[in-house]
Amino acid sequence: MQGKLKIITIGDYKNSILKKSFKDNENIEFLKLALDESIKNFNTDFSKKDIIFLITNGENLEKLLEVGKALKEKEIVSVTVLEEKIVMENRKVLEETINAIFPVNKKDNIDNLLLELIKMIDNIIFERCYINLDVEDVKSMLRDSGITVFGSLNINETISKEDIIKNINYPFYPKTLKDSKKLLIFLDTLEGFVLTEGELITDILKNETSQNIEDMLFSIRIGNNLKNRIECYFIASKFVEE
Repeated sequence: MQGKLKIITIGDYKNSILKKSFKDNENIEFLKLALDESIKNFNTDFSKKDIIFLITNGENLEKLLEVGKALKEKEIVSVTVLEEKIVMENRKVLEETINAIFPVNKKDNIDNLLLELIKMIDNIIFERCYINLDVEDVKSMLRDSGITVFGSLNINETISKEDIIKNINYPFYPKTLKDSKKLLIFLDTLEGFVLTEGELITDILKNETSQNIEDMLFSIRIGNNLKNRIECYFIASKFVEE
């Protein structure tokens, strides 16, 4: 049985953008946990095949950590997006309880990053791709990743090392691929894409990491209506301490 992507909002967090974007998606389930409600008594079934996204206001961090700890005890992978300041002030306790933590520079970016992350993971697991990954693959990349970075790049014509590196974008947090030891790549492409191009892109991105990469996985989807010939999204994590 395939798992689900479950989005748990803690307290009064508003996530209308996410609900509107995924309202007809049967693979994504929205749940709400009140601040005075225990996750252990939550009226839903959590599976080890699920990936849980935790969303809350910064002032509800203690509750988020409580939920993350309970899920970790059940061996369920959890992901959250928080402001950079909150992440850095609570880095140790966050990394002990939440598998993957994505910082953002601006509070307004939290929903936008969650939207991009969930779209990427939903496409990799549930869409028909030339190369798919299953939920266990994605969970292995997110598990115990700590501070994690989302990036992207667009390619329209030529593919060269210089063009790829020049066009890498880190829209939510300025950490780069350098020193990361885990890398998950998703290529979304138009018809006419050849596998050697994908190999070139993944090799270049890999070479931008710590050169001591432990895990790298990639997925490719072909034949979609895109603005660019190739759209690449990636998650980099498990950074070597500076």
